[in-house]
Amino acid sequence: MTEQQEFRGGVNVVRRHGDVVHRPASPAAPAIHRLLRHLHDRGFHGAPQPRGFDSEGNEILTFLDGEVPDVLTPELRTPEFLATAAALLRGLHDASVTFRPRPDDPWIFPVRQPAEVMCHGDVAQYNSVVKDGLAVGFIDFDAAHPGPRIWDVAYAVYRFAPLQGPDNPESFGTPQEQGRRAAEFCRAYGPEVGAEVVDVVPDRLQALIDFMRDQAGQGNEAFQQHIAQGHTDLYEADIRYVRAHRDMLRAAFTEG
Repeated sequence: MTEQQEFRGGVNVVRRHGDVVHRPASPAAPAIHRLLRHLHDRGFHGAPQPRGFDSEGNEILTFLDGEVPDVLTPELRTPEFLATAAALLRGLHDASVTFRPRPDDPWIFPVRQPAEVMCHGDVAQYNSVVKDGLAVGFIDFDAAHPGPRIWDVAYAVYRFAPLQGPDNPESFGTPQEQGRRAAEFCRAYGPEVGAEVVDVVPDRLQALIDFMRDQAGQGNEAFQQHIAQGHTDLYEADIRYVRAHRDMLRAAFTEG
């Protein structure tokens, strides 16, 4: 019997059929599938492989075995998880360097210069596949787009450090502890990204806020609901928090 499961994500319903999943295809799906094939061809296997589309127009992707956590539970607040997530993102970026986007690729986020790599666009625990407390893959590449490494790393440390204020229910740790976790992530990623990532986080969050409001204004009900639920208010509060604690967060990068 073919195993069938249904998962409900942030804006999509995903159905698993055995070793593949069917999920609504974004307008950028053909471009994303080219990217996913390229990543696998370059030896990066921490992402789904595309298997085309079904009769209803849903994209078909291989299933990555593991758990996808909604939040960072205490079991995942470890140096080992941070290091594997950072190494995974580094591997994704490195494999994407030779990918050649087409001028008419309809990425949902605009190309951001310098376009060094293909950004995942939404690296977070809810898009991470975890086995034995370690990050082994990323899913949901709908937000992929060309951009600088630090743009993707900034959102990852926002989620994983996390660089979030006390009003955010997903926040934990003191500013000093958050800064140290951000520094650990960046050291595991590589020398291209350092303390300057702290200054990029507010810009990255503001870009997300602007995108959500634009989509809601165009009638996207999912983003209208997210805004009504206070998501953008949380992001704005976190922007203020990161700016208020900037020096403390950056200082952690020079410790030890």
